[in-house]
Amino acid sequence: MIYLANDHNGVEKMKYIAAWLTKHGYEFKWVGATEYDKTDSYVTYIKQANELVKAENNFGIYLCGTGVGASIAANRCKGIRAVLCNMPKTAYFGRFHNNANVLVLSGGYKGYPKMCNLKLNKILKTFLTTQFEGDRHIERINDLDNMYN
Repeated sequence: MIYLANDHNGVEKMKYIAAWLTKHGYEFKWVGATEYDKTDSYVTYIKQANELVKAENNFGIYLCGTGVGASIAANRCKGIRAVLCNMPKTAYFGRFHNNANVLVLSGGYKGYPKMCNLKLNKILKTFLTTQFEGDRHIERINDLDNMYN
């Protein structure tokens, strides 16, 4: 299962992502904003999605204006390894070496560069199909999960 969380800045891009996931046969649940409303907060949506992602050992896709705030919020939760991506290579190494379970993207806003759909498609496909290498990287994942215990 893939959990989708976003604020008002990510509504339109998340609609595109939801359609892409449906087209490619992925099961997902959208727990973020579905309408543009500046009074919403990604923190609430991400907290809910984080608990679902880590409890069920699944994936998340999170959006906010730049993706930075959503990335920070996601990574405050033990067991979540969120990677902010703007290119397929970042998605690949986020999964392959760091076992990232949350993909964070910019939802965009006025004056912020927009990502073309072709690039977004490649990032989504790369993130969702790349397997964690394991091996020497397992110790790093354990260290990250226990960093502040």
